[in-house]
Amino acid sequence: MRYNKLARPEVQANRRGQMHEELFRHAQVLRKIKPFDWGDSRLGIRRSDIDVFKAAALVFNHIILVRATNPESLKYIGNKNMYPKPIDCKAKTADCNVYIPFACGPVIHAKTAGLVVDPTLVGARAFKEGRYAKAVEAWNDFLKDKTPDERSKKMFKRHGSEKGCFAVDTDINSKYYGCLMISTEDESPCFGKTMPRWRNSHAQLEGAQCSMRMRYMYGDYDLYALLNLDNPNERRLENVVYGVKNYYSPKLEAIQDFINKGIGTPMIQHGDQFRYKHQSDKIYAFYPNNTVYIIDESTASIEEIFEIIYGVA
Repeated sequence: MRYNKLARPEVQANRRGQMHEELFRHAQVLRKIKPFDWGDSRLGIRRSDIDVFKAAALVFNHIILVRATNPESLKYIGNKNMYPKPIDCKAKTADCNVYIPFACGPVIHAKTAGLVVDPTLVGARAFKEGRYAKAVEAWNDFLKDKTPDERSKKMFKRHGSEKGCFAVDTDINSKYYGCLMISTEDESPCFGKTMPRWRNSHAQLEGAQCSMRMRYMYGDYDLYALLNLDNPNERRLENVVYGVKNYYSPKLEAIQDFINKGIGTPMIQHGDQFRYKHQSDKIYAFYPNNTVYIIDESTASIEEIFEIIYGVA
């Protein structure tokens, strides 16, 4: 194609316009990334864990983005009778404790705040405005591959492993009524054969011939993204964990192990969430230079931030 001198000014003008538009968009996006606010009374991360994430970002030369968890869950970290929510449990945590009345019987004050719950048992009052519908949707998604027998007894096997199970605490005398529990032990031979009783002091499944230790679940730390500054274009991997597709970076296992040992409990249990889908979330961004930022925007804004700032979509 021959060069057209008459087109040159028009091309240059278009390029200048595009450049100015990109600079404007970049500046707009940068304003949405906020410095970390130590005065925030509703942090979705423990203050003592912040240094662990900072250290991991420095050691592995990564930008580590973590989705804020339910602030009510933080008090359970390290509690031996509690366990962080794993990848195959997408049920939601409650925002507050709730009084549950029964037609014939007591009024229960259930300690649901920060714990994973069955929303059909604890009701809308256990959630902030707008979250109950999402909790029901997530619960229905959790149940979609469960058998009718599992659903009726509220006791569920874990897929992809002979080990472990989930169960809802349905004991009306329990202070954790309506909360979902997990066992990581070998499945008991009498699991699911009879309706269980829950011994509240140790959350233990009791039967005539068996005993299975159960633990209530609280919100984990979801990795939103791991961005390797040594290799920004590194290939992401995927596998299936407990029947759930898991996206992860080559450094995930090392970073996960580093962070979990620093915290003292397995708060990181799966790979990058943003490869699954962007959501309207509060995200903490840890940089290798010891700085921390907050991204607290709509889904569309987060997508724009990732595309412009981090070069991924």
